[in-house]
Amino acid sequence: MDQNNTLQPGLIIDQRFKLLKRIGSGSFGIVYLTFDLEEKEYYAAKFENRNMQMRMMNREILILKQLKGINGFPELVHNGKDRQYTYYMSTLLGDNLEILLKKCGGKFSIQTTVQLAIQLIDRLEVFHSMNFIHRDIKPENFLISREDSSLVYLIDFGLSKYYRAIDGKHIEFTQKTGVIGTARYASINTLQWMEQSRRDDLESLGYMLIYLVKGELPWSNVKAIHKEDKYDQILQIKMGIPLIQLCFNLPKCFIYYFQHVKSLLFQQQPNYSHLRNLFEKQLQEYDHQLYDWEFKQMESQTQDILIDPNSIPNIRLQLSDIDLVPPVDEEGEAFHLKQDNQHNLKFMKQLHEKYYDHNTFKHENKLQLLKNTSIEPKSQATSKQNNYQISNHTLIQVESQPYIHNNPNQFTKRKDSKSYTSFKQSQEHKENRKFRQSNDDYDLDMANVDGPNLDLKNLEVNYFLK
Repeated sequence: MDQNNTLQPGLIIDQRFKLLKRIGSGSFGIVYLTFDLEEKEYYAAKFENRNMQMRMMNREILILKQLKGINGFPELVHNGKDRQYTYYMSTLLGDNLEILLKKCGGKFSIQTTVQLAIQLIDRLEVFHSMNFIHRDIKPENFLISREDSSLVYLIDFGLSKYYRAIDGKHIEFTQKTGVIGTARYASINTLQWMEQSRRDDLESLGYMLIYLVKGELPWSNVKAIHKEDKYDQILQIKMGIPLIQLCFNLPKCFIYYFQHVKSLLFQQQPNYSHLRNLFEKQLQEYDHQLYDWEFKQMESQTQDILIDPNSIPNIRLQLSDIDLVPPVDEEGEAFHLKQDNQHNLKFMKQLHEKYYDHNTFKHENKLQLLKNTSIEPKSQATSKQNNYQISNHTLIQVESQPYIHNNPNQFTKRKDSKSYTSFKQSQEHKENRKFRQSNDDYDLDMANVDGPNLDLKNLEVNYFLK
């Protein structure tokens, strides 16, 4: 194969998916905005070099197949390989929480953070119930939907693994050979090179929530020449800081959350309902349930209207620049579709008559206005590149694993939730799967999950997004 060509806009994969624009890259992969020529839909296409020493994508593909149809997780649309590359296409999502945090001034309100806590506990509960642990909880791995900016997706399963076998046996608490994950949010046990379990995902989530609401963590500014020294400094701070100091000026639900998570034994099942209830009680203190980025979006759309009713012509020009899902031009590039100006003018006049009484702008009208004027966020942003020190444990071959549910009443009190409904629906798609155990390690192998072959000549790429 000639090595002089590269992945580039305009390239058509499997005679179906046209690459439009590179939207992300990092140490483990490259992501392209992709247009499905058959279904006329837009997706995110992720590519990985098969010659990499530590390949992650086959692991992701296997997990995505088992998550099919579950709310809050990307939908796997297509996957394949050639002699050099493995790739897949999945749901195109919006901004990640790190980007949204910057757009909102570097920190979220307590209310938004509490709402996120409830939703993200849901994500981890479902993920754990399928016998997986994530092992890389961080803001960059939570993205909002393009259709519903209040819906947060969990992504990036390259470091995920099984923590429980087909017979229900839990992995053992053992010493590993490195830190797996992102040190800033990693649990204390992870930084001590210990095997991870469900409690470690939840501890990482707790640190992430503190970061989102405060904009920083006590160890955010730790610097060292060597990663090992940095990890050790972070570990010492995490071990030494009292919860009352870590959660200073925050509602007590944050302290209670950490108290439960840190009390868990390695193999113990977390009480997800209890953790949710802590934040749901706090949420009752607030009079609405909009996220900070939704308010930000609404304000940017309405600020000119609030100033002067005569500014409609300017508003018309402003709203005609709203970005929608980009169509494809003849060159294979993406461009922004502009809304019809006459429609915008009429629409904004109706908004003014309906929602505004001179300088009065009531909260209930603001809620309704957001629903009526919501637009899709711009294309998916990429997560930051992170340094990983991957353990050299042996990967075993796994064709797939059946769903194990030790607590069938786990969702009894939340059967009206989207997570429960989509989770139950997904079980209909489950097939009988086999699991092979070796040395009490349940990591996923990279075999038998490749899709149709990709016969592309002269492809060359550096490294792929995590």
